[in-house]
Amino acid sequence: MNIDREADSTSIKLPELFNAAKVKEFNNIAKGALAQGCKELRVDFVDTAFIDSSGIGSLVALAKELKMKQGELVLSNLCGDIQELFEDTGLDRIFTIQTDNGRQDAVVDIFDTSVSIRLEVTEEFIDNACILHLSGVMNHPIGSHYFKQKFLLALAHSKKILLDFEELTFFDSLSVSILLNMNKLAKETGCSLRFGGANYIVNDLFSTLSIDKIIPCFESTSEALADWQ
Repeated sequence: MNIDREADSTSIKLPELFNAAKVKEFNNIAKGALAQGCKELRVDFVDTAFIDSSGIGSLVALAKELKMKQGELVLSNLCGDIQELFEDTGLDRIFTIQTDNGRQDAVVDIFDTSVSIRLEVTEEFIDNACILHLSGVMNHPIGSHYFKQKFLLALAHSKKILLDFEELTFFDSLSVSILLNMNKLAKETGCSLRFGGANYIVNDLFSTLSIDKIIPCFESTSEALADWQ
């Protein structure tokens, strides 16, 4: 990876394949730049033809860290396939992207920590799977954006993500698009997604909208994990 530093700005040129094998090197370079006071980190995709789920997860984690330090992450020169993936899954709305036509600022803040969030998401790792335990209410847009943040961050650590809905009391139908977008993202970047433990209300919604025909659904998280094995 090529690095260009000037004042409080750093540019990192990604390799052709930005996958799990390259994420550690990228993270080390990025953390070094932040330690030196970098306020604007530019990630150049000019040579990059593919990004996997762990690469996306690392970018989301970096964007969050920069925001906490009043900095900014800027992506540039996305190829057609990656740009299309970002647009199809809504990632183009959470990242600031520099194009030939100018700069497109992020319009959705998935790092909002508003007190109105009524959703709690906790992580558990079993073997090589990440279980996201959801409790409370998945409302839109605040709850669904918070869920998206947690899901994208989980991509940095695991290629198997299980959504545990056992303690989720309500799932807003408007949040379904976020779930479908994340499933599309998972499939196209080498990650596997499934869910389990949904109550009657959530199951009825998913059945009505045929979500259970798109994303593997299990009665419990233990059944989902066993099926993976």
